Amino acid sequence: MARKSGNTSALTREHIVSTAYPLFGDRGFDGVSIQEISVLSELSKGALYWHFKNKEALYFECLKQFRHVLREKIFIPMLPIESPARQLALFFSGTKDLLKDPEMVDCSAGYFLEMGRDDKKEITYFRERIFSESEQFLSSVLEKGRLIGRFKFEGEPLPIARSLWVIMEGCILQMRRQPADEIEETMYALWDVFSKGVGLQIKTNSR
Repeated sequence: MARKSGNTSALTREHIVSTAYPLFGDRGFDGVSIQEISVLSELSKGALYWHFKNKEALYFECLKQFRHVLREKIFIPMLPIESPARQLALFFSGTKDLLKDPEMVDCSAGYFLEMGRDDKKEITYFRERIFSESEQFLSSVLEKGRLIGRFKFEGEPLPIARSLWVIMEGCILQMRRQPADEIEETMYALWDVFSKGVGLQIKTNSR
C-alpha cells in the first residue's frame, strides 16, 4: 500500500475512529467486528489495519475519546472554579447535561462496562487511570471544602469521591433514555441529598 500524505492519513484515521466510536459504545468490544467497521467506513480492512494494528488498538483509541468527552463535559468546567460547593454543583449539572447529549445516550455502556470480555493490561490500566484521576480530583475538592468550613463530613474524602463516580456512571447507564423533565428532577434530588450528606454549609457569600 502506498504511503498516505500526513493530512490524508490523519483524516482517514479520524474517520475510522468516528465510525467505530458509536458502535463500540453501543455494543462493546465483542459486539463489533472489523468487517462491520470496514463496511460502514467504506474502507477496506487493509486500510483499517494500516492505521490500527488490531481491533483492540482501535477500541483503545475510542476509549480515549470517551475519556475526552467526560473531561470536557464534567471535569474541565470545574477546574477554574474556586468554590468547592460550586464545583460539586457543576459535577451534577455536567452529568445532567451528559444525559441530554445524544452521543452519550448511545455511546456509553460499551466504555463503562467490559461487555463480557477480559480487557488486556493496557486497556485495564487506562480504565483504572480514568477512575483514579477523577476520584483524586473529586477527593481534593471535598477536602478543600472541609478545610474552609464549607463541608462537614467524617473520615477520608476518597470513598465519598468514589461514590460521586458511581452516581455519575449509574445515572448515565440507567437514566440515559429518560424524559428530560425526569432527568432534571432526579439530578436535582441527587444533588440535594449529596450536598446534605457532606454537610454543605449554606453561606450568604459563596466560597
